[in-house]
Amino acid sequence: MDSIATSQHDQQAVADYRMLRSIGIRTVREALRWHLIEQVPGHYDWSSAEGQIAGARASSAEVIWDICHWGVPDGMDVMAADWPQRLADFAVAAARWIRGTGVRVAGWIPVNEISFWAWAGGEKGHFEPHLEEQGYLVKRQLVRGHLAATRALRDAGFSEAIMLAEPLIRVVPCDETPEAAQRAHTLMEASFEAIEMILREDRAAVDVLGLNHYPHNQWIEGAEQILEGHPGYRPLRHLLSDVEARFGLPLALTETGAEEPHGGAWLNYVQEEIAAAGREGIVVHGACIYPVMDYSGWDNERHCPCGPIGRAGEERFLRLGQAAAVRRLSERMVTARLSAP
Repeated sequence: MDSIATSQHDQQAVADYRMLRSIGIRTVREALRWHLIEQVPGHYDWSSAEGQIAGARASSAEVIWDICHWGVPDGMDVMAADWPQRLADFAVAAARWIRGTGVRVAGWIPVNEISFWAWAGGEKGHFEPHLEEQGYLVKRQLVRGHLAATRALRDAGFSEAIMLAEPLIRVVPCDETPEAAQRAHTLMEASFEAIEMILREDRAAVDVLGLNHYPHNQWIEGAEQILEGHPGYRPLRHLLSDVEARFGLPLALTETGAEEPHGGAWLNYVQEEIAAAGREGIVVHGACIYPVMDYSGWDNERHCPCGPIGRAGEERFLRLGQAAAVRRLSERMVTARLSAP
């Protein structure tokens, strides 16, 4: 799936960025499409990203760039011994090209959502490298990629923040047995494993710990999701406090949002929880509404209405409720940054 193409963001990026600016968004998270850029090993064609660059430049936005957002060039073996170096080479080439365009960079995410990729590509065989029951090995390799890309960027003189974007989940035991409690604990620990691996290797390889949290990120082990009001539900403020206490790193929400008709209510909840976390001394340095625009579903290509930008064919429009929620969330982010120690 190439969501940039199916949403026509590559063609309408200037309009997209202007709509975001109109509701107060000045920093945007984008992904480079490695599968288009390096179709010949070692040769980079940046034309597929020129629309995104034009959009950022037209609105004077700064961008957090995903170097590898799951997709890799055809024929590339993610598990190959030289893959971390291939990623590192691509990261440096991309950073140099982007610097040459004059677009301001707010940060780099070398590998998007390592834990989910390891599960989807290493346990279930859905993504590259299409393996099953080998999630730990895939996770270990993706961590090597993050470390290699980070070191290469630093060695090449790029000092912008290195970020992670890892899932923030809560799993509740399905019953009161010790076995159920252990299964739930194991699942939750797996979501932190990549962070632990990276920090053990190089604490300086993470400047901002990004967390991805959606309404479906809390569930009963082996059963349904749980929502606010369920006795096992843990408010976002407390999940953030748990992570801050564990890792002691600056935090951001690198993905959050909900499909319509729940998008505005969810963003209001996130804003309230960030405010509550701030009152408890937990500063959240940013929140990314993701996806910020309607997209085609991964499994069935259905139209997924989400984010402040709606799509009707080739037309874009703002959802007023979400736009207002985004403005409130943006104001909260500014307040958090000003009050940060």
